[in-house]
Amino acid sequence: MTEVVQRKMIVGGNWKCNGTVQSIKDLVNDVLNKAEYDQNKIEVLVCPISIHIASVKALLKENIKVMAQNMSGTGNGAYTGEISAEQLKDFDVQWVLIGHSERRNVYGETDAQVAAKVAKA
Repeated sequence: MTEVVQRKMIVGGNWKCNGTVQSIKDLVNDVLNKAEYDQNKIEVLVCPISIHIASVKALLKENIKVMAQNMSGTGNGAYTGEISAEQLKDFDVQWVLIGHSERRNVYGETDAQVAAKVAKA
């Protein structure tokens, strides 16, 4: 008889280009850290803007993971404003949102650019 393995559901929230230092403190302390759920069945991820990643990671309980909203398709180097896969890994950010419709529609990211990011990730 084959054993059925139940996969964990993933619940995530992308904060888009929103949040202040105070609003993220309030959200983390008043809502996220108080959330109750079965950690064996659900993985919770939040996706703050990049300048808030460190603060959110420091404030959140360990059971909620922090992800990046974007990542460069290049490596480290002279790419002003970009965040490389190597930097995210170094900062222990294990999840990244790639190919979001807004990045494609508003900023014109192509299939090739998304593919390069996925390959780097």
